[in-house]
Amino acid sequence: MKEKILIVDDQVSFCNHIQAALDMEGYSAVVTHNAEQALAELSSQSFDILLTDMKMPGMEGLELFKMARKIDPEISGIIMTAYGSISSAVAAIKHGASDYLQKPFEPESLLMVIEKTVRERQMLQEIQHLRREVNKKYAFGNIIGKNHKMQAIYALIKKVSDTDARIFITGETGVGKELVAKAIHFNSPRKNRPFVSINCGALAETLLETELFGHEKGAFTGAIRRKEGKFEYARGGTVFLDEVGDISPGMQVKLLRVLQEKQLERVGGNQPIDVNVRIISATNQDIKEKIKCGDFRIELFYRLNVVPIHIPPLRERIEDIPLLVNHFIREFNKNFNKHNFKITTQALSQLMQHSWPGNVRELENVLERAFVTTDGETIDTIILSHDIQQRETLNILPGANIDIPFKVARAMVEKRFEKTYLSEALERYEGNVSKTAKETGINPRTLWRKIKKHELERSMFISLPQK
Repeated sequence: MKEKILIVDDQVSFCNHIQAALDMEGYSAVVTHNAEQALAELSSQSFDILLTDMKMPGMEGLELFKMARKIDPEISGIIMTAYGSISSAVAAIKHGASDYLQKPFEPESLLMVIEKTVRERQMLQEIQHLRREVNKKYAFGNIIGKNHKMQAIYALIKKVSDTDARIFITGETGVGKELVAKAIHFNSPRKNRPFVSINCGALAETLLETELFGHEKGAFTGAIRRKEGKFEYARGGTVFLDEVGDISPGMQVKLLRVLQEKQLERVGGNQPIDVNVRIISATNQDIKEKIKCGDFRIELFYRLNVVPIHIPPLRERIEDIPLLVNHFIREFNKNFNKHNFKITTQALSQLMQHSWPGNVRELENVLERAFVTTDGETIDTIILSHDIQQRETLNILPGANIDIPFKVARAMVEKRFEKTYLSEALERYEGNVSKTAKETGINPRTLWRKIKKHELERSMFISLPQK
């Protein structure tokens, strides 16, 4: 069944004519002949569209629409009038009506207006849904961590979100710097304006300048039309300067001028344009070292670094891994339309022993890979990326670290030796576990257990089909 439409007109035959036309198109239409009847229907059931005459005895159509909006703010309105004029149309649209029709009209005209109103409703519903999803995704609760450092970050984000203070986020690749920036934006008064992100390290100086500030037609070869930059496009919103530490010295000067004067000029232009954006910056570099070396202007740093936020790497907050794992599994269950997917204690232990050089992003990728490749609905073994496995397998044993207890150091060395030995043995015997066990003198059951313990895949060593 299509949308429900409430028809209000004091002409009985006219209402019946409209109802018949709408019924033929699959709409559900209810007819009333005055505002009182209409309000009774609106109070007892929900409608998508109110189709009402402008002039009726008692309450007029526009007043009825205002009352209908108080009962149901989502209802759309189409006003019919035999007294068509610009003023009545403007009044109807001004108070939220989707459209108006001047009597007399053909059924085709009515259907076109209703279809247009339905499309607008669907578009609005999609926008509202996306906005709810965005607000949910970037809510404070999605910055997960019980570690005391993360709790302090959580409290700081709450404080700064309601302000326009510039934020400078530091942390290794993959810790979630952009997630923090979006959480600040989508919980701020600017949340209904654009959030514009740009990776400063991925663009050459000239390209970065035109991306940020825009350019005029003819400013350079290929500039066939005027282009707004990110600062103009984000007006009223937030600009996120990711990897700001990679900006060239010349571009640093131009950015500093914009921050100081709150105005910019497009490339090739000479007209000042006011800048109304919030700046959030981020870098994974040691910015103070770059300042010391003269690679980053200290004045720009002071302009950007009003409120510093440092996100610790995952290896410094191991206690957060179970929380993050549960969060990602819930998300994957939803995204892949599963319900009971879970992870074993053994697999979780593997995750907590890894050093996570790629931080939270790496953890998410590892879990997603396990999610889509695991048979059944239980992750019991974690396979890290091939590059990491290969690097760990081929590592030469390090020198002794006398800062840790002897037993711990010996266990670490034995573990690496065992993994290297088994990898080379499996490679020599092409992944044949029985033959590897026989030639090395390891009990087959023990060998299987150690293969699982060290996350070795037989398929990596098989070069010929097993007979």
